[in-house]
Amino acid sequence: MLTGVIIGLVTGVLSGLLGIGGGGVLVALSVTFLALTQHAAQAAAIVATIPTALVGVINLHRKRLVNYQVAGYLAIGVAAGGMVGAYLANIIPEAALRKVFSVFFAITSIQLFWSSRGNKNRQKTNKSNN
Repeated sequence: MLTGVIIGLVTGVLSGLLGIGGGGVLVALSVTFLALTQHAAQAAAIVATIPTALVGVINLHRKRLVNYQVAGYLAIGVAAGGMVGAYLANIIPEAALRKVFSVFFAITSIQLFWSSRGNKNRQKTNKSNN
């Protein structure tokens, strides 16, 4: 139980710091430290991210940063995609699902790393133009 709370705390801090939903972090840590199956970890992560999302919406709403029209369109796609994804997750074997999860985050990490290198160059260029 304490390990779960610590995992939740670490995920919450990372979520607030990095602006991420935290589901991927929860899944990885739950599989590693709570010995959950990939399927069970993904299901728990979806439920556990609801409070994080609500806190984030409240804080961002107070700062008037939420574009509700765009959020509504995104929500329609996320709901439909979530149903398809949940169906697929339930029929994909454990080992294959874990590989899909890992490959997705590896590709995302590489893409973020490379795009952040480009941002440094753009920031330098913007400063020299001012």
